[in-house]
Amino acid sequence: MRVELRDSLENLFTDSKPGRRPVHSWRVDVGRGGLAAVHVLVTDLIPGASVRLGLLADGASLGPAQWFQLIDVPVEENTGMSGFTESTCWEDGSKAGANPYVIRKAPFRTYDAMKPISSRIRAMADTLAFRLHLPISPHARAGTYAFRITLQMGTEKVECRWEIHVFNVVIPPVRADSLAYTNWFLYDLIAKRQGLRQWSPEFWAMLRKYIRLMVHGRQNTAWIPMSDIFEQRKGRPPVFQRERMERLIRLFQEEGIQYIEGGHLALADPAVPQWKAERLSLGMERKTYATSPEGYQFLLDVCRPVYEVIQRFGLQDRWIQHLSDEPNALLATDYRLLAGWVRKLMPGIKIGDALMDASFAGAVDIWCPTIKTYQTNRRVLERQRKAGDLLWVYTCCVPGGPWLNRLLDQELLRPVLMGWGLVRFNLQGFLHWGLNVYHERHAGLPFHQSVIKEGNLSFPAGDTHIIYPGPKGPWSSLRFEAHREGFEDAELLRQLKARSPRQAEKLIRSVFRDFKSYTRDLPAFRATRRRLLSSLS
Repeated sequence: MRVELRDSLENLFTDSKPGRRPVHSWRVDVGRGGLAAVHVLVTDLIPGASVRLGLLADGASLGPAQWFQLIDVPVEENTGMSGFTESTCWEDGSKAGANPYVIRKAPFRTYDAMKPISSRIRAMADTLAFRLHLPISPHARAGTYAFRITLQMGTEKVECRWEIHVFNVVIPPVRADSLAYTNWFLYDLIAKRQGLRQWSPEFWAMLRKYIRLMVHGRQNTAWIPMSDIFEQRKGRPPVFQRERMERLIRLFQEEGIQYIEGGHLALADPAVPQWKAERLSLGMERKTYATSPEGYQFLLDVCRPVYEVIQRFGLQDRWIQHLSDEPNALLATDYRLLAGWVRKLMPGIKIGDALMDASFAGAVDIWCPTIKTYQTNRRVLERQRKAGDLLWVYTCCVPGGPWLNRLLDQELLRPVLMGWGLVRFNLQGFLHWGLNVYHERHAGLPFHQSVIKEGNLSFPAGDTHIIYPGPKGPWSSLRFEAHREGFEDAELLRQLKARSPRQAEKLIRSVFRDFKSYTRDLPAFRATRRRLLSSLS
């Protein structure tokens, strides 16, 4: 049995092996209230043999540890240079393009899913990878703590040293003044993937587990799609499920969610290609134009009862209403009219959407372009900030190439640096569309299929999801944990920026210049992060 400790941000593959001289000693730097993590790569196991995992403290213990077995998933095709996948064809016949900025050329398998395990498991292969978590109390004393990681198979035993240096700085919990962070999720797919009837008592208990995982990842914003709080009856107004909406809000608040997004009210006219549409249709009544007289009546039936609940919970300053996802510039006139109606029916509510064109000025309060669009059109978008609007950014199936994203064929360092970028550019939030969007028609998702083909497009590996459906609840992923680290770093960087803007800028620029120019040197990044922790201690 050969064992090696690896950095928790190092990508691991099914063919990864310990070095000729395996690393048996590892140091982790962390702030109080943070989470220490390390990877343990084990080879030369006997399939079927029992393996015992252990963590022993040489002195004071910091708290309860959690072991995870890392589960590998496929990357069938690489992300394209301009997004989607390399073979994706655009309307003009061109392809997304070969992408040299990947961790490995596809096809390959990489570890991502994190299966919670006890201290004893049965080896099902000759190589296994584990992750060890140790939460650090916000009240822990600063200093260096030494632990012994042990692995035993039969009479064979290997022991490694894990050193955790706790700095005298506190990483605050998720709060209302934290950076906004949302991953959209599908309620019905939680039910289906967990084998539950939606809205049953068992479903509500499972939903709580999902929300807890979101908050663990520092997600402080969650959404409620309108189709989940209204039931439609043919030829009749939608029926509002007030009790369900109120229960969702209470559940979010109990678990630490700070902001709530109201799902999209409209979409681009489905009768024409999305990017050529000039009218918005209602999301729940697709044959009705959103800005028609019939559309206004529908909005009355939807917005008024929702707003009554918002007022009851005092959420006027914590509710974000979406109107339409990624509307093109041709929809700006319709969008502005719809925004005026919504402001009339839901006074004081902020409107936010994934859009970027200046023609939407005045209709939206929270702009959310892709990181590439923000960087390319920064001057235009910063003008909206000066007018009082907020700026978020998002990633999805784009951008590809060297741009930051959180896809399966990219370095785990990329989602970490997203947090550094938000602070560098004073952006207020981050959005991604896919927490758990495992389409039913793709039965292999998410463990046996990662690239999803939709017509002439192929969604890149990992774009549809960043967590996994375990048999008893959701599993985290290496990418989700990396993104969490980035948001923890962002909290520290914001503290430093408030104290010394010049020092913070210098520190950030040493590893991150912009969303496509940053370090890929993991040891160099760790050294910079150590300087960040030290400067605040």
